[in-house]
Order: sequence, then structure tokens, then C-alpha cells
Amino acid sequence: MVAERVRAQIMAKVGGFVEEILQWEASGEKDKPFYALEHKGLDTGRKVAQVLVQAIVDALGTGFCGERHVDAQGVERVFKGYAEKRYQTIVSPVTVRAAVYHRKGAEPECVYPLRERLGLGAGDYSRGLEEAVVLAGVEEVYRRGLRLVNRLTGAHVSVHKAETSVAAWGAEAKAKVKADVARPQSAQERIAATRPIPGTRMCVTTDGTELQTTAGWRDAKLVAAYAFDEKGQKEDPVAYTATLHYAEDYGDLAWWLMERTGASRAETLVWLGDGAAWIRNQQQTLAPHAVGIVDFHHGADHLFAVGRALQARQEREAKKWSHKWIRNLYNGKVHALIRELAGHSARLGPPPPQPDAEDPRKVLADNHRYFENNADRMDYARYRALGYPIGSGVAESACRHLVGVRMKRTATMEWDEESAEAMLQLRCLSASECWEEFWGLDKLWQIIHARAS
Repeated sequence: MVAERVRAQIMAKVGGFVEEILQWEASGEKDKPFYALEHKGLDTGRKVAQVLVQAIVDALGTGFCGERHVDAQGVERVFKGYAEKRYQTIVSPVTVRAAVYHRKGAEPECVYPLRERLGLGAGDYSRGLEEAVVLAGVEEVYRRGLRLVNRLTGAHVSVHKAETSVAAWGAEAKAKVKADVARPQSAQERIAATRPIPGTRMCVTTDGTELQTTAGWRDAKLVAAYAFDEKGQKEDPVAYTATLHYAEDYGDLAWWLMERTGASRAETLVWLGDGAAWIRNQQQTLAPHAVGIVDFHHGADHLFAVGRALQARQEREAKKWSHKWIRNLYNGKVHALIRELAGHSARLGPPPPQPDAEDPRKVLADNHRYFENNADRMDYARYRALGYPIGSGVAESACRHLVGVRMKRTATMEWDEESAEAMLQLRCLSASECWEEFWGLDKLWQIIHARAS
């Protein structure tokens, strides 16, 4: 609680700031540009906020709790005095004077109960300023994003600080997800987690895109989840997650996303992909009950390739053949298509041991195998009748707007693998519109708005 004497001092300072801006407005030019007025007001607002925050921090004391302090792990440390540290915040620099407790050989040797209570770490930036820096860095090239952050907060955050903040927050986000997946559940929770929610229709769709890192090209695997209506149309919002570490982390991240969106309990669950083996394997692991569907447009692309292989010198005939069989595929005639491809493949013969990629024999053999392997996921007439989505455009689009736009801006853009993984985690959280909820900030904002009203 701020003492009355201190409260009076604060009000006097704030009054001085208000008087200062009023005198500024009354002096000099008669009609000041609004731009100048709003920035003068912003500067005054920072001064007022700095006084208020500093006064409240000072009123909290130093965190002194006696000559000895025992932390949550039961480690006892001895009081060694006080230490001041200046933190840059979203409003202005704030100084925190905190009691120090020390024990040689402990990890860490020194603790500061007040700093822990305030959520202040060993760095020089508050959590609020770091969040602003991370959000700016996630959405835009570091230098451009920081220009806006520094302009609005009055801070002087460097590009290096932005890079390290994104790396730290991304790692924290991933650790938080994996800890949530590993959280022990009671018997009642396990039962509830497997009980379908009547009427829910959800789609999980997956894709991958290559990303250049300092260790070479890596494949970023992405998964998205959304609800769809009776006509198979997507309903917003869409939630995303992604990783470069497919073998270690993809299953955990995908399952967490399914639980968070309700896809794990959907009465009707569709699993959409491009026919790759890894997508089928993940569905069988995470949701064997789901309706697996191969993206129709990928199938159409395969048929265009077959048409060009069969009619290499007659483009019109190639398109005619492709369009005919695309219509047949759309109408559920996948087995007729397989017989058609088998006939052409037998007529041309098997491909040689090391064929050219465009060798018609190789194209026919590869596509015959592709449609045969995925026939059980290509009953598009039935899927449409049931109102299921048959296109994985959501995941393909995410590869562009989540990964490509920020992480593949130029042909030579190269990422440290750890930084790339962190950026993927944070961009997915931001695009999923669950940033505040994920970090627990939604409850904090509710308190702030409730008190403000």
C-alpha cells in the first residue's frame, strides 16, 4: 500500500507533468500540429507511468524476509544485503531495490525474493517489454519491428536482444506444450478426454515445407486444426503448430493442438494431407478413428503429370485426358482410374533402373503406385455427400503465410536451427489467436479491464 505522504508526492509530480504539457501547448505557435501534440502527450504519459510504477515498486519493499530464506526446493540461503537493478519496461526504466540471499555452491548462489515475486529475471528487460519485442519480431524482420517498438515505448532494444528474446520465448513455449502433454491425468480426466462431443466436426490437416538453416535444408512439418460445417466449409478460427524436429516433437505438438481445439474429442474427425507416408503414419498413431482423406488437388496435379507423360507432344490431348480423369476421380471412380493407369503402365513397360524423372514409364509407374496406395482415402463422392472437406489448402496456405512470409523472405535467408524452431512456435501461437490465453495473460487483462471499469 502506498503511504499517504508518498501518494501526495506522486500527485504533485503528476500535476507538474500535466502543468508542463499545458504550458507547452499555450506557448510558441498558436496552432500546433496534432502530430506534435500526440507525441508530447505520449512522452508525458510515459513520465506519469514511470512515477506510478516506480512508486508502487518502492512501496512493495525490498523482499527482506529475515536473516535466512528457504526457497521452494528447501535450499536455505543467508541475507547478504541489498542490490539495485534498473529494468527497461514498456513505459520507462524502473529501479528495483531487492534483498539478496546467498549460499555458496547453490544453484543459483544468489536469489532475490522481490524480483521473483515481480517476475523479473536476470536480464535488463521486463516481461512486458520482452513480449512487445517478441511479438514485433515474430511478425516482421527484427530491425523493422524494433523501430516501431522503440518508437512507442522509448526503449532502445537492439536486434541482438530481439533475437535472443525470440529464442528464449520460443523455447519456453515448446517446453510448456510438452509439459502440458505430459501432465498426469486422473481417471476422470482420461475418460472425459476420450468421450466425443456430439455434433462436433473437426479437420486436422498437415503439410511440410523446406527451410534453409545453417545446417542445411530442413523440413518444417506443420499441422492445423479447424471446425467445418455441413457443406465441408472451414469455420474460423484455425489453430496451428509446427516443428523442425519431426521425430522428436511432432506427435506431442499435434496432440496438444488436437486437445486444445477439441479435435481429439470431435464426433467427426477428418485427417487431410497430400498422401505422404508420414501423414498416414501420424494419423494412425494419433487418431486411427479419423476419416483419412488425400487432398483432391494433389491427386489432380498427379493426373496432369500423367497426361503430359502420355501425350508429351500433344498438349491439347494431354489436358483432355487429365480433365476427364480428374472428373472421374472427383465422382469417386478411383478404382477405374487405377485400372486405366495399370493398363498404360503395362503397355509402356517398367522403367529402367535409373530413369529420367520425366520418363513416361517412371511417371506412370509412380502414379499407379500413388493412387493404388491411397485409394482408400480418395472416395471423394462419398466425402462430399457427407459434407467433409477434401482440400488441404489450409495447411498449404499456412506453409506460405506462417513459414514463407517471415522465414523465407529471400532465397539466401538462413536460420540457426534453434532460432528457426523458436520462430515456428511463436508464429503458430500468434496466428492461432491464442497468444494471451497460452501465456495466461488473458486472465491478467480481464483483471485490468475490470478494475479500469
